[in-house]
Parts: sequence; C-alpha cells; structure tokens
Amino acid sequence: MKRIITGTAAMGCWLLLIYLNSFHLFWLVFGFIATIGLNEYFNMVLKDEGPGFHLLFLGCGILPLLASFFNRIDLLSAALVTGFTILCAIIIFFRAAADPFKLLLFSSFGVLYCGYMAAHIIMIMGLENGAVWLLFLSAVTVASDTGAYFVGKSWGCHKLCPLISPKKTIEGFIGGIIWGTGAATLIAWWLLPSVNIYSAALGAVILTCLGVLGDLTESIIKRAMKVKDSGSILPGHGGILDRSDSLLLTAPIFYYLLHTGVL
Repeated sequence: MKRIITGTAAMGCWLLLIYLNSFHLFWLVFGFIATIGLNEYFNMVLKDEGPGFHLLFLGCGILPLLASFFNRIDLLSAALVTGFTILCAIIIFFRAAADPFKLLLFSSFGVLYCGYMAAHIIMIMGLENGAVWLLFLSAVTVASDTGAYFVGKSWGCHKLCPLISPKKTIEGFIGGIIWGTGAATLIAWWLLPSVNIYSAALGAVILTCLGVLGDLTESIIKRAMKVKDSGSILPGHGGILDRSDSLLLTAPIFYYLLHTGVL
C-alpha cells in the first residue's frame, strides 16, 4: 500500500508539472529533483569522501543541469566538459593520494549519468510540443515497466541478465515492449496527429530497450556498492535514482531523435 500511495502521488505531481507546461518552472523543479538523485549517487559511491569534496563533486554534476536553463545543446556539452575538467583538477591537486583513477572514474560517471543525461529531460521540455513529448516518454516508460512486471511475474521463465538483475526475464522484456508500444501509439493518435503511428511505435521499441539498459545500469552500481536502494526519499520505492533510472538513458536518445527530426 505504501508503494502504491507513493507511486500515485509521484505520478500525479509529475503529470501536473507537465500539464502546467512552463519551461522555467520545470527546470527549477526537475533540476532540484535531479540534484537529489545526483547526491544519492555520490552517497553510494563516495562514502569515504568528506563533505567538502562531496559538495565539490556535486557542484560539478549540477553544471549541466544549470546550463539546461538556456535550452542550448552546445552550452549543455560545454557544461559537461567544464565539470569534467574541474573534477580532474580537484582530484589531481587535492586527492592524488587516494586512488585517484578510481575516484575520477566514479565521480565523472556521476557527472555524466546523473547530471548531463538527466539534463536532457529538461531539454525535451524546451522543444516545440515539449510537454506532449514528455508525456509520450513518460507513458512509454511507465507502460513498459508495468508490462514487464506483470508479464514477467506471470510467465517469466528465461532470465534476461541474471548476473546483474536476477528477476528480469526475456518474457517480461517482450511484454514491456508490447505495452510500451501500445501506450506510444495511443498518445500519438490522441495528442500528436502529425506524427506517423509507425514512427511512434518504432520509437517506443527503441525507448523500451533503452529503458531496460538504464535500469540494468543502475543495478550494476547498486550491486557494486552493495546497496538495495539508492536512497529512501520515496517510501516503498527507494530513492530518486531508483525511479528515474530508465529515463536517464531514454531521455537523451529521445531528445536527439526529436532534435534531428527523426520523430
């Protein structure tokens, strides 16, 4: 019940934020949420770092989120490069005695994964019909996750990637694709009449596959750090990263599909 209540409340707030269709409000709210997710990541992988360095690494990861305010992909890339350069300087001059290569890998992955990739969700809102496209992406993500869960629970026999996520099955993966594609065609027919239904369906298949990769990517991190959840801010669900891991890989690819006119 706790999981259902939290999920329903979170989905309601997310849909309201999309419905308000304000880029600057979305940037402010989602930027704050993404910062919490970034903090969860650094709490997992950099437990032994002091609060001062933790804040410095967090600041480097926030740079792409701040740059997304200007809704320019070149500035977003510049923020990523700047954040990485600052990370290198911090580690070289202040943390060279503390396994610097491992620290650089862990911290730079956080800047890329939780900062730069998450910023593309804000960039989608800045596109023409951005709110509708975010609704499209959300519907595909939720539907594919739901379909994968129920189909996998009912008929799942063959493991998809047992070394990383023992519960995921090939049957659930196929069910997620079917449900995600159904949601995509429904949203496209209802709110995006200018979009070809077949293109929307193909996009949904791509997004569903990427969503699974995103989910498994976070599973790799949690398994390596020996934690069950990234955080505890969402009762019954875990942390922000636990709920947004699928979007962190789907949003950037989806943005470029839209930005280049493929969809």
